[in-house]
Amino acid sequence: MILKDNITEKQLSDYLNEYFTTYEEYLPSMFRSMYRLNYLSGLRNNSVIDSQICQFYKEYDLLRKESDMYQAFKNVIKHNHGDLSNTTILDVGGGLVPQLGRELAKEAKHVMVVDKNIVDKNNPNNLEVIKREIKSYKDLPSADIIVGLLPCEITRDIIDHACNYNEDFVIALCGCINDIILSGRLKINNMTKDDIANESVYQSIVYALEGVQEHQELGDVIEYASPYQFPYPVIGNKRR
Repeated sequence: MILKDNITEKQLSDYLNEYFTTYEEYLPSMFRSMYRLNYLSGLRNNSVIDSQICQFYKEYDLLRKESDMYQAFKNVIKHNHGDLSNTTILDVGGGLVPQLGRELAKEAKHVMVVDKNIVDKNNPNNLEVIKREIKSYKDLPSADIIVGLLPCEITRDIIDHACNYNEDFVIALCGCINDIILSGRLKINNMTKDDIANESVYQSIVYALEGVQEHQELGDVIEYASPYQFPYPVIGNKRR
């Protein structure tokens, strides 16, 4: 189960209507249809949920603790970077409703979230919304840590930005096709290519390894313990 035990069907329906009203000016009709479709098909019983639906569940604190991928990803970041109270974090491709950014803003000094469709409403004061299409890493502002939660094709831009501006990065990799086309031998914490069935994920890790190797000050590529909800590796670095 994804949701807390005490959530009823009526509550979900009421929350959904409230969500549509709250973000009416931001939600295209396609998102409305998707929410309705997934809700009516019994999505609450699935073990992994669509990221847009998860944003809705997070809005009303409906997720079980172990199903909250935003909190889980924050914990991954804190594992190697510790106290975030003096840290500026850049969340790339933060989604329509920036739930990861909001979660990070509870502890970080300043959080910037970049996405072309992002909602600029109901966000904390230390969260800066940057509504922008990302065409290259040069479209991103500098930060202490740059993160991506299942960032799809923006994976390469996150790595490029970290390498060019001497930043730490943490990425929960996704399995979609992106523009990274490389070949090479992968060795990270005894992980080999045979351990990663998805070619896109494999190439993303190779790209990160090769980029960090060219910038010794970035330290080594770290494979984080994959928290609940992430089917593929979570990788990052920590500057020397």
